Amino acid sequence: MTYIADMTHFVDVLVPGNEVPPAARRLAEYLGSIVSAASLAKPEHVLVTGLRCRRRPRRKACQGQIRLRVLQGTSEILWECTRCGDNGIIHNWQGTLWDCSCDRVIIH
Repeated sequence: MTYIADMTHFVDVLVPGNEVPPAARRLAEYLGSIVSAASLAKPEHVLVTGLRCRRRPRRKACQGQIRLRVLQGTSEILWECTRCGDNGIIHNWQGTLWDCSCDRVIIH
């Protein structure tokens, strides 16, 4: 499955007291962890993170990890699972609570 996400749509999901379906909260946390990892990466560098894939093919946890790349000159993060191919594009993540680039230690 390909996910296309705008992180500004998830900001209110994590506000304490907001009633949010558990699945939406889990998705926001998952995509947020991808953004946090990507915001520390050098643009155009392919990074295999320690983040586990969230898919469950045949009801078993996928053993893949998330590989990502931040496109130079855009605010897009491309990501995919190293095993099952689950993937997505994340937009508008800069300046959100998941953006760690102000604390950036470039990962090569």
